[in-house]
Amino acid sequence: MRPYNGGVTTSPAEAVPAGPATTSTRFGSHVALAELGLTLGEALLVSAPAFALAGKSILASVGLWRLLPLLGAVLFASWVRAADSLRPVLAARNAKQTGQPLTDAQVAAADRAIARAPVEGALVRWAIWTLASVVVAWHLVSRGTLAWPSGLGVACIGFLHAGGVSAVRALVWERVLAGPRRTVLPNFDPLRAFARTYRRRLAETAAALLAMAHAVNAALVAVFTELTSSQAGTLLSLTLPALVLPLLFWYASLARRTRPIELYFDAAVRRPGLRGPTRDDPAAVAAFCAGQDLPYRLAGYQVIACAFAAVAVVLVGRRLGGFDAATAGRLLGAMGLMILAMGLYETLLLRDVLRPLLAQLGSRHHLPVSEVRSPVALRTKLVIFFGSVTVFTSGLVLLFVLSPSRALGVMIGSVALALCLALGLVLLIVRDMVTPIRALEERSDEMARGELARPVPPSGEADEIGRLTFAFEEMRRALRDKLRSTESLNIDLEREVRRRTEVLEQRNKELHDALEKLRRAQDDLIRTEKLASMGRLVAGIAHEINNPVNAVINTLGPLEGALREMTDAKDAAAVAAAAKDAQEMLSVVQRGAARSKAIVQALHNYSRGDEEKPRELALARSIDDTLDLLRHRLKDVRVEKQIDPTIKLSGFAGQIDQVFMNLITNAAQAIGDRASGGAIRISAARAGDDIEIAIADDGPGIPPEVIPRIFDPFFTTKDVGEGSGLGLSIVHGIIERHGGHIRVDSRIGEGTTFRITLPATNGAAAVSRA
Repeated sequence: MRPYNGGVTTSPAEAVPAGPATTSTRFGSHVALAELGLTLGEALLVSAPAFALAGKSILASVGLWRLLPLLGAVLFASWVRAADSLRPVLAARNAKQTGQPLTDAQVAAADRAIARAPVEGALVRWAIWTLASVVVAWHLVSRGTLAWPSGLGVACIGFLHAGGVSAVRALVWERVLAGPRRTVLPNFDPLRAFARTYRRRLAETAAALLAMAHAVNAALVAVFTELTSSQAGTLLSLTLPALVLPLLFWYASLARRTRPIELYFDAAVRRPGLRGPTRDDPAAVAAFCAGQDLPYRLAGYQVIACAFAAVAVVLVGRRLGGFDAATAGRLLGAMGLMILAMGLYETLLLRDVLRPLLAQLGSRHHLPVSEVRSPVALRTKLVIFFGSVTVFTSGLVLLFVLSPSRALGVMIGSVALALCLALGLVLLIVRDMVTPIRALEERSDEMARGELARPVPPSGEADEIGRLTFAFEEMRRALRDKLRSTESLNIDLEREVRRRTEVLEQRNKELHDALEKLRRAQDDLIRTEKLASMGRLVAGIAHEINNPVNAVINTLGPLEGALREMTDAKDAAAVAAAAKDAQEMLSVVQRGAARSKAIVQALHNYSRGDEEKPRELALARSIDDTLDLLRHRLKDVRVEKQIDPTIKLSGFAGQIDQVFMNLITNAAQAIGDRASGGAIRISAARAGDDIEIAIADDGPGIPPEVIPRIFDPFFTTKDVGEGSGLGLSIVHGIIERHGGHIRVDSRIGEGTTFRITLPATNGAAAVSRA
């Protein structure tokens, strides 16, 4: 057999051993209390009127008392049967509580038990009490202790009153079994269950109210009139035949008036299509209109039918019983008041039965207010309800005044019964008006907190409160749609942001790669420019080195001769003279060697590659090395230096040397080969946390229109072959990489000054070589 594990179950590890027993005990206690109350109600509504009608005959008949054990045994057997009918429900409930999977057979058995138990129990108890009443009546009539009209009255009491209590029994059992139904049935559909039982519940409610009204009316008639047992029995025996045709008419009206609801259930539950009824389905509108009109129509039909039956019973009963017109008037008055109360109760209770249907239709479908608008305004309904209560209580007061005197206890009991009826009507009316307002208030609070998923179903018909509920539902749907639209826009925006972020990341990666390539290109340009400048320096450096080397070479021959003379000299004076000459020639050799070493060391420092990390370097030493390399270009140029020898900066030494080499070379080239020579002024000083370096010349200056472009790559004003246009561009890049900046001041005919600002601390450390 295929196991079913639908719904929420508890695993065996999580199940509490006492849980199923506790749950079953609680459920059983509910059933037992309900059954006890219903049994007491049956005994009261069947036995009390029967004793009031034939009490003396019943007490005098010993044989009837012997039947009590049999009646008790039959009632006990009905209880056992009722408990046995619930066994599938209890078994399935216990299985769910212990986390055991339910088979299809268990689910089907529980469903059948829940559907059959209320009806079966009600019919069995109705049959038992009806049969008991018939047996009592037959026994008393056959023994001659009771007149046959009274016997018929006793039988009618059993039939009507037991039927009313049985209808209440079915309603109570359905409510008690509603909890287990939701727990046991895995795919419980409340709408399907409602479609299966709503007609029966309407009929049960009407039948229960009819029986209650008959019982209360019988009690009040006993107070308001002085009918004999035979006369009362005659009236009671006429009641049941008089109600047959009205009840059939009422049931036919029920079938006819619920046809739109049945058509909707056919489309939504019994034979739904692929998607069921649409949101704007006309069948839903027709079902709502039928649902809100049905309580008034059914209650009206029953009031009219019972009114005709009451008139017929009184007229025929007066003819058969022979009571006077005053008694007939009080009878009609009491019956009319009870029929009025019954109509009010029926209207309010039938509205409760159909309230879930109206809520379902209002929350699932769009109902045009103009089409479902209640034909009776709320003010009119309140006036009718409370006016009817006023008429009911006033009529009872009038009947009490016109009725014959009774014992004080009887009068107090009758007044208490009348007050309970009136108070019950008031409470039902107030609850019927307050319940939808309270539900609307709670749902409004939820909507104010942003909970827009649950609909705002109408709690009743489309009167002023119902239309207000429709307005709130439309507002909720509009807010939900707006929120969904906003959420959709947010999702689209987030998606677009993610896409743009991915694109930006890709662009950043591409830009990073391009910057890396640019950095490598700049490094290559720096190295290329350095090699080019070194190539341009080769001739001058060779000349600079050649002079001291020639001096050394030219001195070596005379030095050799001086040494020989010292060796061959015979006297001290000749030796001293030769030693003095040798000393002078050695000095020349030393100066030449030192000069060559200085030139080679400066060239070595300039040609070194860049370090991986910046280091501290002496600014004055870097400028001196550069001047040593450019000495051949500065023969006719006066170099003025104002440099604090303690100034140090952090950076890449090779790149800093490149800056000074390019700027001093440009200054020397700007001065040119003027006969009067020229001057280059180099200064460096601290300015707070920075170091300001100025390299100025007195050359012809730079035209103003050229100054904005001098740092552009490949821009040059020199002749072809004399410049590449990369020198100042490389200088600008190096200064920026070291966290500084460079600017130029130039005047035509006066000269040009390049001003460099570099951080005195590790400005280059913040800029990686990448």
